[in-house]
Amino acid sequence: MNHRFFRLLPRFLPLLTIVGFSTLFWFLSPEQVLGMVGVENAYLLIFFLALIGGLSTLSGVPYHVILIALAAGGLHPFLLGLVTAVGVMLGDSTSYYLGRQSATIIPEQVLARVRKLEFVQERYPRLLPFLFFCFGALLPLSNDIITIPMGILRYPFWKTMIPLGLGNLVFNIGLALLSAHAYELVAQLPFLGG
Repeated sequence: MNHRFFRLLPRFLPLLTIVGFSTLFWFLSPEQVLGMVGVENAYLLIFFLALIGGLSTLSGVPYHVILIALAAGGLHPFLLGLVTAVGVMLGDSTSYYLGRQSATIIPEQVLARVRKLEFVQERYPRLLPFLFFCFGALLPLSNDIITIPMGILRYPFWKTMIPLGLGNLVFNIGLALLSAHAYELVAQLPFLGG
């Protein structure tokens, strides 16, 4: 029984992490969380959480929850977005290289599906970087959806990571700005004790 628990734990770890952080933020205000972590450590914390989020292939480390709390707690939204985007992109670089190295061991059926993207790459070479930017800027999904297939196709690393990273920068700064302003607005509502 104990062995089974430890075998199943990694599958439920992202969910447990999300529930844990949600519970923490239910009982503590963003200012209290920031007071516990400290301003100096907060940027380092979000960097490492974003890095782990980028490293964890197709699983989610909820660094967005921490980003929202730190922005609402008063940290600089632009700096938070920059530090988070750098952490995510460093982590996602491993996914790109994972795809690049696994191209020889992937089943042919999967490889055939990924190779369908080569048509877009050859026919519309400027479209892919634009799509990567839009994906990073608009969708809070794992970048592995982009980085692994592009690694398999040996699409140039910088043509993948720079647009995707800039998109992530826009998304994370936008999320931090929205969080900070939304928290200020909600805190002023009379029925919430503001």
